[in-house]
Order: sequence, then structure tokens, then C-alpha cells
Amino acid sequence: MKKIIILPFLLFWGCQNKNSFLENKRPLKRIALVIGNQDYGENALENPINDANGVKDALEYIGFDVTLKHNLTLKEFYETLKTFKKKIEPNKTMLFFYFAGHGNTLVKNSKQEYLMMTDKDAKVLVSIYKIYEFLDEMKARYNIVVIDACREFQANYIPSNSKQNRAYIEASKNARGNARATVRDMVGKSLNEFVIHDDNCLGTFPKSTIISYSSANIAKDWSRKDREHSPYSVSLIEHLDDEEIPINELFRRVRNSVIKDTNRTQVSMERTNLEKNIWLVPKKAHVAFSPPI
Repeated sequence: MKKIIILPFLLFWGCQNKNSFLENKRPLKRIALVIGNQDYGENALENPINDANGVKDALEYIGFDVTLKHNLTLKEFYETLKTFKKKIEPNKTMLFFYFAGHGNTLVKNSKQEYLMMTDKDAKVLVSIYKIYEFLDEMKARYNIVVIDACREFQANYIPSNSKQNRAYIEASKNARGNARATVRDMVGKSLNEFVIHDDNCLGTFPKSTIISYSSANIAKDWSRKDREHSPYSVSLIEHLDDEEIPINELFRRVRNSVIKDTNRTQVSMERTNLEKNIWLVPKKAHVAFSPPI
């Protein structure tokens, strides 16, 4: 009698485990957010839009669903994240985030990177920790982050005071008309001389993530191989579809290409907590040989 009871249970348990195994083996949803910011007025760059367009094409070629954005303001950046998050399925998504544009640090020797938006009323910087926070909340299976921007300290940047900062950021987040008008109503002065910095976040590195920085300091805007792309982006585009190599090897190849292109004046680097190798162009399945019966 006991055997009759146990057998159906074992069959059910076996089916459940088989379904779980098949679920884990299903291809991950592959989505990407690609941003190129270059319209910075007097400090305009030449190639981030070209870089973003090239990376978008390369990612689509290897099967990513890409959201492409150009010249985002802080308000547009928040709106983009809000829309993009609807595409993410927790634990079933490989997420690729790419940013090309100006980047800086606000404290000397700080590891906290800031990405510059294209607001006209102030220099507006978003902490890389905001990206970490977004990824941590989304809980994708794997996160790949690429930042093609400078990371040097700008001594002439004057961070705004906390009241100005909060007013501008809240106006942008809540999309209440014109952020500049909202801030001037509240603080009564021009923002042109100030840096707005959105860094109200914990800075916890998200799990299953690799981030590649194009440089530890200055990132060049054009390559000797192709003046319409940066050294990093032209190398990334070249290697994104390399077959059967793990992501760490892909970025090593990109780094060697950047070093060669810039005569070692620019060296890319990675930070990662990946627990498994991942492939953008997966390893081919090897079918086990079965002798004929």
C-alpha cells in the first residue's frame, strides 16, 4: 500500500523538477537600454550618438531588444527608466545598459562616477549608484553595464546646495512642467553656475552584474581607426558578436583594442560579482555521440 502512495508522489516530484530544469534552460529575454548624450552646449561632444547607434545595431544583431535614446535630460532619463522597466522580467532577463557622454566625479579620487544629462539650465549629473539602485530593484538574471565616459575630477564644478538640488530633482522626477522655473520660484536664483547631482541612493552593487568603464580617467571622443566613434565604442562594436567567449574575455579583448588604439593613454577596466560565466553569443551545443543500435 505504501508503494502505491509513494509512486504517484515520486512521479509528480519528478515532473516538477523536470519543469523547473526546463524553465532554467529556456533562453533569457535579452533587452538593452542604449543612451548617447552629446548636446552639452559649449562642451558638446562629437560621437556619443554615433557610438550609441553603432552599439544598438551590434546588440540587435546578436538578438537584443534595444531601446535607443539620444540627448536625455534628467526628466527624460527618469521617464525612460520608468518605461524600460516594464520590459524586464525578474530572473528571466539579461539586461544590457550602455551610456556614452560626459562623465565626472565630484570628489577627488572618488570611485563614484556621475553621468551627465543634457539639461540646458545646469550641469546635471546622475550617480552611477542610481543605475545600481535601478538594477537591484529590477532583479534581472544578469546585468551588463557599459560606461563610455570620462571619470576625472572637475575642480571647477560647484555642487548646488541641498535645497536647490532637491527642488530640481523633484521637479524632474514628478514632471511638473519646467524644472528651471520650479527651482527659480523656490530659490530665486540662476542655476547656470551650479552642478545638480542626483546621488540620493545607497550605492549597493547589484548582484550578478559586470560593469565596464571605458577609462579610469579621460575617455577619448574619437578613435584613430574611425573618427566617428570613440576608441572604446569602436572596439566594443567590433567584439560584441565574437562567438563562444565569456563576457570577461570579451571585455579583455575590448581593453586590448583600446590600449592599442590610444597608445596606452586609455585603459578600460571592469568590476564584477558574476558567479557564472555568461556569453553574449552562446557556446554551441555539443550533441553527445550515440553509437548505432
